[in-house]
Amino acid sequence: MTETFDKARLADILEIKALNAKYNYAVDDADGEKWASCFTKTGVFNALIEGQRPCGPQELAAFVGLCNETFGMMHHLTTNEIISFDGATARQKVYLQFFAVKDGKTEGSICVYQDWLEQVDGAWKYSRRDVEYKVKFTEFAQPT
Repeated sequence: MTETFDKARLADILEIKALNAKYNYAVDDADGEKWASCFTKTGVFNALIEGQRPCGPQELAAFVGLCNETFGMMHHLTTNEIISFDGATARQKVYLQFFAVKDGKTEGSICVYQDWLEQVDGAWKYSRRDVEYKVKFTEFAQPT
């Protein structure tokens, strides 16, 4: 089976992958403003933290502090992107390997992001990002 690839979309795919990396590093570095800049002005994040659905730059930026309080030091690794396009909008499904280090313990989990993206002033941004927990795959105590 041969799958076709739209070479004209290669730049868009690379830009969305770069957006994923910017998002990961921003939340891991606790940089709320940079993380919020990954979203449209009305962008929403449907979080794993119960009842949390921050929307818009101010709520999104503030949410990063809550993430760090809840999970501790975080490491986000995204891979296996499936991206489809419809004009200036796109959908993405991507695996998240999520590591959290808190109280001397490290936990690793697999999640899946479901993303809706829009081009804003020529740049791709998330208009909506949903995260779905799948499974914890590791837990260990830090050596003392």
